[in-house]
Amino acid sequence: MENTTQPSGATSPSPQEINKLVVLFTEGRYTEAATLAQAMTELFPLHGFGWKVLGAAYQQMGRHADALVPMQKAVALSPGDPEVHKNLGITFMDMGQLVEAETSFRRALQIKPNHAKIHSNLGMILKEMARLSEAETSFRRALQVKPDFAEAYSNLGDTLKDMGRLDEAEASCRRALQVKPDFADAHNNLGGILQDFGRLDEAIASYRRALEIKPNYAEAYYNLGNTLRELDRLDEAAYSYRQALQIKPDFAGAYNNLGNILKDMGQLDEAEASYRRALQIKPDFAGAHNNLIFIMDMSATAGLPELRRERIKWDEAHAAPLWREPVHSNDRSPDRRLRVGYVSGDLREHSAAKTFVGILTKYDRSQFDVYAYSNYKGKADNFTELFKQNVTVWRNIGGLPDDAVAKMIREDRIDILVDLSGHSGGNRLLVFARKPAPIQITGWGYGTSTGMRAMDVFFTDPVVVPPEDRQYFTEEVRYLPSVAAPFFIGHYPEVNELPALSDGVITFGSFNRLAKVSDKAYRAWAEVLLAVPHSRLVMKAAELDDAASRERVAGYFIKAGVAADRIIMRGGAPWKEHVQAYNQIDLALDPFPHGGGVTTLEGLMMGVPVITLRWPTIAGRVSASIMTVLGLTDWIAETPEEYVALAIQKAKDVRSLAALRQQLRGVFTSAIGDQEAYARNVEQEYRVLWQRWCASGSPDG
Repeated sequence: MENTTQPSGATSPSPQEINKLVVLFTEGRYTEAATLAQAMTELFPLHGFGWKVLGAAYQQMGRHADALVPMQKAVALSPGDPEVHKNLGITFMDMGQLVEAETSFRRALQIKPNHAKIHSNLGMILKEMARLSEAETSFRRALQVKPDFAEAYSNLGDTLKDMGRLDEAEASCRRALQVKPDFADAHNNLGGILQDFGRLDEAIASYRRALEIKPNYAEAYYNLGNTLRELDRLDEAAYSYRQALQIKPDFAGAYNNLGNILKDMGQLDEAEASYRRALQIKPDFAGAHNNLIFIMDMSATAGLPELRRERIKWDEAHAAPLWREPVHSNDRSPDRRLRVGYVSGDLREHSAAKTFVGILTKYDRSQFDVYAYSNYKGKADNFTELFKQNVTVWRNIGGLPDDAVAKMIREDRIDILVDLSGHSGGNRLLVFARKPAPIQITGWGYGTSTGMRAMDVFFTDPVVVPPEDRQYFTEEVRYLPSVAAPFFIGHYPEVNELPALSDGVITFGSFNRLAKVSDKAYRAWAEVLLAVPHSRLVMKAAELDDAASRERVAGYFIKAGVAADRIIMRGGAPWKEHVQAYNQIDLALDPFPHGGGVTTLEGLMMGVPVITLRWPTIAGRVSASIMTVLGLTDWIAETPEEYVALAIQKAKDVRSLAALRQQLRGVFTSAIGDQEAYARNVEQEYRVLWQRWCASGSPDG
């Protein structure tokens, strides 16, 4: 703590009084220091030192709002002291006022350009504002001034991670740990980098090391929970999030991610409560609000009007404030070559990608240029490479703020911008909120309404959204021949004979995520098993690698009177092994209210038809849509009672099941699998929408 220059004519405290205050502060006796500093400001209100120490003491005590006025007084009285500008910047940073914090740090650096700590603090603010290149520059400047600055190395590593430069990020964090081996923040940041690399066991070790050094480290518990979830160690992940919340009860991110775990475990009511708590703490938490919408789509009680209302609330809270009356200068020639941009966090090996990959690879190159905006920061895979090789232009946007992405799209002069994520993870709906393209469409990846004023069109089909339900969607609903346009990399195993022919028993199956299986679905499945003698059910999901999840699932059936040995539970597996497991299934049972999508498609490719219940909301109609396109409407039930009766009826006709099994793949590939024909249908819609915009005559249509 340094003394400050006294303004001319002001009465000053004695050197002994100043020294006593310095000693109290240096020894960490902040309450006593604050009391003495308060008295000093009353006796010498025009002397900056008392104000400076009072603000710093409040800051150390976590009383950030109380620190603000003393800090501002200190700055006014000692404008040439870089420390007071730095301290004010830290106070603004702690209060979340990032623009004001940046201003204070830059003023401090004008006075003292070679202050490593202030360069580092400025870097932290710029990183928080997602100005990553500027943040990198600030951290590197701090390291020029102070080459052994462990904090700057650690924060630089975290920034480089967000920029997708993982090798450099790891090297920077490891350099921080060479300088300071017991640096908990660096171990935590290194864990995040290792997680992005997919080196999950190493990531866990890093987080646990951070917690050994700093046991009350809420962020390390939070990050540990994220990694454990990725490994489907759900119970352990939930424990980590709860530990984070014990330490930091207002940790909105931990409530959000705990909600994700509870959703994965099928505890939907508890998950919804967790998301709502996150939003109470942080009302502008758009991601938690996305997750709330996602979980409500799985609800057995929420109807289309309620789902529409929540989406409109999301728009009002997060997207509508970003709306500016758009003006686009795109060439309005109706028949010219168009630029179509696709935005997704799933341009990789992900189930969502299997519903739209053909649209990005089989497009008419004489009429369209395709720009892919990938919001994924992890490692590239075969799907990623397929996309990269086929699109006209590939953009990585994972580390960019929404404003920068919207600006990029405008500069790319995109005519039609397509959202492939909806309210699911990895979405960039707040980019669409800025209306960077004249026509904006949502569809496929998470094919439901966004509720956004800025989204013009929703692509679906008449089974998923019957004409009478269009009123519940904020976008213009336009129909395609099918909601699904699957394309699969790799070869499917051969379809075998119906297992029941050799086993003599019927084997039902569900390979869907547990979050989709409601209590009502479990009850229906139990009724089916009880009515079909000696039958069994194979459930396969990554969450079933978790012992607590297996115990919970078994409990549903035991309670209903179904012997536990009739329920066969299997966990996650590589894709080929996963689909090979369909060779043990005679017919599939679709969960409800949230039915299957890609799971249904994969089963059909393996000759396994699905009993599905047409639910009143979109999430429960996708399987019905697929079965309708294939001409298998006799597999669609309209009520839970009919669903049970239909499953029993189909299980009795083994001969018909055996015949259908051998026919399904051919029917499937001819009806849904023609990617080029489907792409032409989509492009016809694009052209109609474009010509309508061109004819609108207004500056922006």
